[in-house]
Amino acid sequence: MSDPTPTVSIVTGAGSGIGKAIAQRLAKHGPVVLAGRRQAPLQEVASGLGDEGKDWLVVPTDISKGEDRTRLIDQTLAAFGRIDVLVNNAAIGTCGELGTLGEPDIEQLIDINLTAPILLTRLALQHLQKTSGCVVSIGSRAAIDPFPGLGTYGCTKAGLEAMARAIRNEYPQIRAYTVHPGAVETEMLRSIVSAEDLPGDQVLVPDDIAVAVESFVLGERPEPSGAAVVVAKN
Repeated sequence: MSDPTPTVSIVTGAGSGIGKAIAQRLAKHGPVVLAGRRQAPLQEVASGLGDEGKDWLVVPTDISKGEDRTRLIDQTLAAFGRIDVLVNNAAIGTCGELGTLGEPDIEQLIDINLTAPILLTRLALQHLQKTSGCVVSIGSRAAIDPFPGLGTYGCTKAGLEAMARAIRNEYPQIRAYTVHPGAVETEMLRSIVSAEDLPGDQVLVPDDIAVAVESFVLGERPEPSGAAVVVAKN
């Protein structure tokens, strides 16, 4: 968005990792609303973004809860009057083969990684239409070629790509994209794979993903709305 009006961005899972890096990048272009389950990490991220009430807003949010999703949208509008960007980043990474992963784990993966972003996006649509806004969802390379044990996780991330295409077809005023990262140096990655098995020099850093998100928000990439891109280590 090259328009001089500051963009108002909501970033879920903004307290660490990829979400933190995205929030830091988007804060250069306008106010950022930091959403996540834990207030302390959100406040820590916010402390580096500027003056409260002008440049950022912390909204503790469990995106799997309807009342939290509604409060996130309402508080954003109350503080800044508009929504230009929604980044669906919050997710969990429970592992297990399709035949052995327990039903509660499968249901939780779908609830947090797919259902919640769809419902949050649904709440934001009318406001994004007014601003000709942008939705960027953080998927995973597992959506395309899931490593053993990441099949269900990959299914949830593939659903985000389908949502972007649905937005493209149903709400042409809104630009929508999916960014599929390869392995990224985050707490989630290290809860799944040790540094011994996957050394740090073989993985991305969170800012690699944030750069891609920022370029979509600014309209600097050639891909059309609905596109999905893989960001992988060269």
